[in-house]
Amino acid sequence: MQKKRKLPIYAVLSIAFLIFCSTGFLLAPNDPKALTLEAKLLSPCMSYPFGTDELGRCIFSRILMGGYVTLGMALCSAAIVAVAGTAAGLLLGHAGSGKRVVVDSAINAATAIPPIAYLVIFNGIWGNSIPTMMVALTASLILRMVKLVKTLTEIEMCMVSSGATKNGILFAHVLPNIAGEIVHFLCLSCAEMIVGISAFSFIGFTLGDEVIDWGSMLASARKLMGVKPSLLFYPSLFIFLSTVSFNMLGRLFQKENTDHA
Repeated sequence: MQKKRKLPIYAVLSIAFLIFCSTGFLLAPNDPKALTLEAKLLSPCMSYPFGTDELGRCIFSRILMGGYVTLGMALCSAAIVAVAGTAAGLLLGHAGSGKRVVVDSAINAATAIPPIAYLVIFNGIWGNSIPTMMVALTASLILRMVKLVKTLTEIEMCMVSSGATKNGILFAHVLPNIAGEIVHFLCLSCAEMIVGISAFSFIGFTLGDEVIDWGSMLASARKLMGVKPSLLFYPSLFIFLSTVSFNMLGRLFQKENTDHA
């Protein structure tokens, strides 16, 4: 009887932290948008665990709301990438050799375009918004997922003996064998998207005037860096810990995939 493997402690902590960041806004002690000018730039206390900013807003509540927005966008985008990229990659992976040359050339050309180029184009068309950011991030990642799944599918198809239909082979054999690599890619993509969302928001490609995210918090805290450095520290810390958490989970799936290879 095979002994059940336990999750490593770092995986448990990573999952717990990501769940907290995604749902912690429900436990926010204050309204993250409420202005209390008489309470501006307060030090941490019972009412304001991380203190307040220059407008008297609760930093802790804003961090939790920023986590909901940032991680929510990353996870939704990852789901889109997983479904669209995997389906397209599987179908293209067993296409004819003539089609592969054209598809490979198109994918290589499209993935060479950096995400910020997509963001500039879409931002000019639709303006600053959450959908604009998600489209810009997923456009590049979907193509990279297609390329990954397509390559893995071609390898698996070469290894599978004949006797079954191609669609049966794809979903009964190929997909289960490459699932670990797909999840590993998605974990790394989530980490990349968190950094991308925060960085783009920081340099001016915001998600909207009323939207709270970690990048916009960093941008507004720059001018007060010498007065209250903690305004920069807290969002930076959460960006770092969330990206590390996704990277650790990705490393776990990669290790599991290697062990079962």
